[in-house]
Amino acid sequence: MCRVWLKTANLPIPISLQGWRQFRTLCEAKSQKFNREFRVISRWEATSQVGS
Repeated sequence: MCRVWLKTANLPIPISLQGWRQFRTLCEAKSQKFNREFRVISRWEATSQVGS
């Protein structure tokens, strides 16, 4: 499970995480529909240091 820091603190954390989960599910479905690769990376992955 990943933690997401939100600028708006109006939503409780479980509701916020559910929203991100639904967004991820929709992205996975769309990538399968268009035969694209969808990767979920670790929270601790150093993505800003892996090239452009």
